[in-house]
Amino acid sequence: MARDETTKQRASQPVALYLDAELARIASLTIDQLRDEWRERIGLDPPPALSKDLIARVLSHRLQEEVVGGLPPRIRKAMVALAQGDSLPIQRIKVGSVLVREHEGKLHEAYVVPDGFSWQGKTYASLSTIARKITGTKWNGPRFFGLREDRPNQTEVEKVSLDPKVVQKGDQARSSIRSRPSKAFIRGVQ
Repeated sequence: MARDETTKQRASQPVALYLDAELARIASLTIDQLRDEWRERIGLDPPPALSKDLIARVLSHRLQEEVVGGLPPRIRKAMVALAQGDSLPIQRIKVGSVLVREHEGKLHEAYVVPDGFSWQGKTYASLSTIARKITGTKWNGPRFFGLREDRPNQTEVEKVSLDPKVVQKGDQARSSIRSRPSKAFIRGVQ
């Protein structure tokens, strides 16, 4: 089917039907036809080592991006940050979400409200205040409720690895934190 005919049909068909038909068409192509399609869509020769299945998958993915749209910029930015070893950007939690954390056998639920966070009928400006009230000690609230990972500083890891005594001490210090799994999760966040 020529590209112009496909464009005309797309305008007259619902998006889902068009997408299904195009995906079926891509799946039915031979490897030579897939390579031609690759050159037409991407503008380059496909890598010679790619199998028929991989070429079809890439073309199908590109088609879906064109028709439905790609990832939102914030998601792409987060994926690039993760690939480079950076931490995720700060999460924005929607009002109405419920943060749940088990601590010492008791389940604690903090509700996200417009003015902050509600816990046991009171509103607090920060999760850290709630975490402090639950544990009796100073905590980073987002970390306590599982919204952030506890990653060691790279320079600390390098320093620790030079002295076996420090490594053992560092491992013990980290394991005391990790020996109590957070069992934290978020309900209602999208």
